Amino acid sequence: MALVRPSAVAAALTAALAGCAGPITGTQQAYDENRKMDCLIRCREELEQKAARPILVARSQSPEVLTPVRLGNPVRPSGPALPPPPTTEPAAPATGIRLPDLTPAAPTPTPTPVKTVAGTGPSLPTAPAATEPKLEGDTQVRIVASLGNNPIYESEVREAVYQRLGELVRLPEPQRAAREKEIFREELRRIIERELVLDEMTANLTQRKQTAALAKLKQEARKEADSRVKEFKKERDLATDEEFKAVLRSQGLTLTGIKRQIERGFMMQTYLREAASKKLDNVGLADVREYFATHPDEFKAEDRVKWQDLFVLTERFKTPAEAKHYADVLAARAARGDDFGKLASEYGMGDSKFRNGAGIGEKPGEIFPQELEPTLLALSAGQVTVKQTETGYHVLKVSERTKAGVRPYDEKLQGEIRRKLQNQLYDQESRRLINSLWKQAQPQIWVDR
Repeated sequence: MALVRPSAVAAALTAALAGCAGPITGTQQAYDENRKMDCLIRCREELEQKAARPILVARSQSPEVLTPVRLGNPVRPSGPALPPPPTTEPAAPATGIRLPDLTPAAPTPTPTPVKTVAGTGPSLPTAPAATEPKLEGDTQVRIVASLGNNPIYESEVREAVYQRLGELVRLPEPQRAAREKEIFREELRRIIERELVLDEMTANLTQRKQTAALAKLKQEARKEADSRVKEFKKERDLATDEEFKAVLRSQGLTLTGIKRQIERGFMMQTYLREAASKKLDNVGLADVREYFATHPDEFKAEDRVKWQDLFVLTERFKTPAEAKHYADVLAARAARGDDFGKLASEYGMGDSKFRNGAGIGEKPGEIFPQELEPTLLALSAGQVTVKQTETGYHVLKVSERTKAGVRPYDEKLQGEIRRKLQNQLYDQESRRLINSLWKQAQPQIWVDR
């Protein structure tokens, strides 16, 4: 992705703002910082040519999608993605995946130092190893957009892009470059929209002298980020922050960046939810009933059964009667609430013991063994029975059962419809507010769109 040349930007701004009074603060800052960055990148490229190795190489591992930030409401905000648990083998570079184009737009004879992200002082960048991602505190700082005097840096957008590398590795080589640019533009726009909302929130609360509420919201956002990080570490069996940071670095991510996304996403969603709360609360039973009546196709259920199986092999017993008694005892234990998976693993004599007792197939025609299908489809959720076959006895338990037809209009379905309608209203109101803020602020974007 080619960045807009500073000279062209300066010329366009000069023409557009001719005759206007006052200094050009935000755009001038972006111009100066990008010009400095061009010098540093040119210096880096010269070093690379000597070392014959790339600046950065994206990893081939496909990042997982992170679960949305839980705000205690039906809205499902998008959250940052995290990398998979660490593996014993180092990840190989992903062929054909590139970073946004950082080619300098205009040559500059002498490089000028630029401040580091972590405030470690001015320094010139060096060429890291081919598999070495950018670390916290690196010197690469480039402005890709600005909202007044508030810059948006390329590094933050790049972290968001890294979380979607799975979309690129699955594409054929010729399609990757185009899709990569699309992802960069999408993530840049999302970050701009988030910052527009947060600027509006800060100005609104400050104007109403609700700085205490603003401080409390920021505190809750930090707690949310800390809580989510603890969950991530626990899920991936990572004991320390250093281990977690190492996993993030393998994906080109940083702990600071992850926390920032969670915190600012939390505040954005909280503010948008509050702004739309009145309309969301107005969704009543009449709206729910009308939606159910006018969208019957959405509430059709397929015939489906989720079941568990424990097989008892007759030939392991002296008589078929002993095998039947053995199966009946296990069925009684399953019926009274014993963990079926543990029973299957400990006492099962078929392959289901290796699946924690899970049965194969859920829809009619897909259930295996096929002779079990009529019995399973005749059972209700929670029921246990014993089915004799040619070679033994199957202890069967139905965990979930859905019969074909229109779903009953019960409290569970009404709640689902209400949340769906509220989400639709939330999306509409959020988009209306964001579009209005975009027109007012007119963000400056410093990359090709």
